[in-house]
Amino acid sequence: MSPWHLPFRIPKLEIARRSTEASPLVDSPSAQLQEFLVKLGGALLSVGTAATDIQRTLRRVAITLGSPNTALIVFPALIFVGMPEEKDTRFEVAESSGGEVRFDRAARIYFVVDQATAGHLTAGQGIEAIDAILAAKPRFNLVVRILGHGLAAAGVGLVLLGAEPLSVVYGFVLGVLVGLAKLLVKPGTYAAILLPIASAFLLALVVFAAANVQLVGEPLQVLVPPLVTLLPGAALTTGIQELAAGDIIAGSSRLVSGIAQLIFLAFGIVAALTITGVPASVALFTTHPALGAFQPWTGVLLFSLGIFFYYCGPRRSFYFLTLVLLVGYGSQLVGAVLLGSAFSGFFGALALTLVAYLVQSIPGAPPAVVCFLPAFWLLVPGATGLISLTQSVTGSNVDASSLTALVGSIVAIALGVLSGTALFRQIFRVAPARWGLRLV
Repeated sequence: MSPWHLPFRIPKLEIARRSTEASPLVDSPSAQLQEFLVKLGGALLSVGTAATDIQRTLRRVAITLGSPNTALIVFPALIFVGMPEEKDTRFEVAESSGGEVRFDRAARIYFVVDQATAGHLTAGQGIEAIDAILAAKPRFNLVVRILGHGLAAAGVGLVLLGAEPLSVVYGFVLGVLVGLAKLLVKPGTYAAILLPIASAFLLALVVFAAANVQLVGEPLQVLVPPLVTLLPGAALTTGIQELAAGDIIAGSSRLVSGIAQLIFLAFGIVAALTITGVPASVALFTTHPALGAFQPWTGVLLFSLGIFFYYCGPRRSFYFLTLVLLVGYGSQLVGAVLLGSAFSGFFGALALTLVAYLVQSIPGAPPAVVCFLPAFWLLVPGATGLISLTQSVTGSNVDASSLTALVGSIVAIALGVLSGTALFRQIFRVAPARWGLRLV
């Protein structure tokens, strides 16, 4: 007998793995499947889903409903769907409905996805459901949503800029005005296109004029928070994420769009600075004071509450949204302590992505995409990018490496999202089916 031979057998640890691929539940596709995929893709575009995720979702739906060979091409604004099962393969174009992202709409759209991939919904029923969702009125009225925008601005001022109490009040008032303008402007018009630069210009005029008469100490503490929902933090991060996933066209176009948005906002601020005559060293100076023990966490709660109201969060989603934001912000702080600020965004993005995917399976929890958009604003890249770009244009940027640090933070956040998504998919593969994890 070998000296290494054991007298007993060690049982093998076998982990059952579930496939992440969909299974066909229908023998042949219906005549309405192509139209349903186009409408569903357009609806997913309207709630800010990344092109990579849209293509993966539509493919699962197509396989489930009997068309495993469907050809899909997804861009940030266009979707092409080819059905080889038909005699004449046609390509349809879907366009995003535009306008503000609404979380109540996103939750209902992802419910349709769940129903379709489970085989509980036909293509015809899916078309009717999507049409009803897009036509539905927002959950909250105009006044509630406008006040929510003000609360979100106040929260951002506390978290990112360490704003003083008076600056928080100013940020709330200006945030209410920006929220009102955003909701009154009709989507898809020239007014909607000009709204970001016009908002930045008019707000900067007011803030710099107030700073000129000593009513405002640090103008950026008042100016940046009301513009938070106009900042392209999500577009920049999602663009990098799509590039990393291999969607070159989608990622490049979204990245260019985000950079252009930043430039427009910075141009509006610089134009106002020129008109008011306030020295750039005064108007664009920011101290980033040390935050108190409870100040940033209060800001996160204010921000979450404001986002919940402004974007019409579904019932009970406030608790889950707040949890994800707290986890993301807290993980970012831990990452900054362990490895420095350059990598803090990676930890924050990884943690919030994993938690968002895990909690979306809980009854009443919103889909993960609902938590991603506000989390991107809270993880810095949009606000920091606007400040750095504006300071660089006016020559008042004392730190030449700030723009490089901004690019690094965006890449770190995108890699965090990719890593969190990959980790969740591995958890999904080994988790028992009774856990009910949603793969969307």
